[in-house]
Amino acid sequence: MKKCGLIICMATLGFLCSKTALKAAAAEATPWQTYLDKAPVQAEQFAADPLGTLVRLFAAEPVQLLRDTMQQYADVLLFLSLAAGLAFLLQDTADRALLELAAAGGCGVLLWQELDKLAAALCTRMAGWKSYLLGFLPVYSGVLAAGGEWNAGAATNGFLLTVLCFIAQAVTLWLQPLLRSYLAISMACGISSRKSLFEGCTLTGRLLRQAIGWAGKAFAALMSIQRVVTVQLDRSASRLGQLLTGSVPIVGQALSNAADAVLAGMQLLKSTLGIAALLSIGAEFAPLYLGLLIHLLFLSCCGWLAGIGGLEYCHKLLQCFAEAVRCMAAVTALFFMLFVVGIALLMLTGGG
Repeated sequence: MKKCGLIICMATLGFLCSKTALKAAAAEATPWQTYLDKAPVQAEQFAADPLGTLVRLFAAEPVQLLRDTMQQYADVLLFLSLAAGLAFLLQDTADRALLELAAAGGCGVLLWQELDKLAAALCTRMAGWKSYLLGFLPVYSGVLAAGGEWNAGAATNGFLLTVLCFIAQAVTLWLQPLLRSYLAISMACGISSRKSLFEGCTLTGRLLRQAIGWAGKAFAALMSIQRVVTVQLDRSASRLGQLLTGSVPIVGQALSNAADAVLAGMQLLKSTLGIAALLSIGAEFAPLYLGLLIHLLFLSCCGWLAGIGGLEYCHKLLQCFAEAVRCMAAVTALFFMLFVVGIALLMLTGGG
């Protein structure tokens, strides 16, 4: 009777434990399944058509992007054409100066909303990239640590994540207010008779672009130096571990061989995750940067048309607006360049 009671108790306990384990496993699987269901592309779709799936990840096709931007600038080009025609008819009359002021004001009003929408789209994309990095880089640093690169993992989750998140957060919070202030000052300088004000406005944009370029070079150099240091530290720690395990006669050699196999697998995982991250950010960066370049192209065309038509105030104003778009493109390129340099350095160097 005692044996039967013991068998029944153990069977009941095993059933309850298995039921609890199944519930825990289901609870752990639910968030992953929800995350996979929300993915923009399913694995079956990517396996069936890899190239088409990557193309569909773009925010807009290049031709469609060009067409949409052309529609946005159609009103501006028409307005400038009419203003240039009236300026040619008026020649040196007293009404010509009034026409130039009206043309500059109208051109600024038409372009203000488009540039503000462009800045809003850039802020939205930066916020999305920041959320992506907050989820990706800690996981990537864990992969590095599991592959024997503990110092590289700490640096990835520290300096690289901090720099990229700071840039994204700064752009998200400050870009639109600074752009609106710059556009307002540009309109004031564009209609002013003092040439020094216009030169000061364009010089501010150039200095800002140069500062962004130098900041990018400085951060890239710091990341390179940091990567060299972390590689040496991780290699020293790895050699010390191999030396300690190799000192054990038989078990040490088996552990060393097993560790080499695990590290090789982690290196493959590190490269795969890095390439996937570069493709993911690059698929969103390319159409955004292309859109900025298209806006800059149309602003240059508008400025050329204003210069040909003799609309001096419009020409100066459009040069200031083009400088604002160049600054937005420089900030976007800075973020992407630092991300690419940081991930590429981690992928191409090291090894635990």
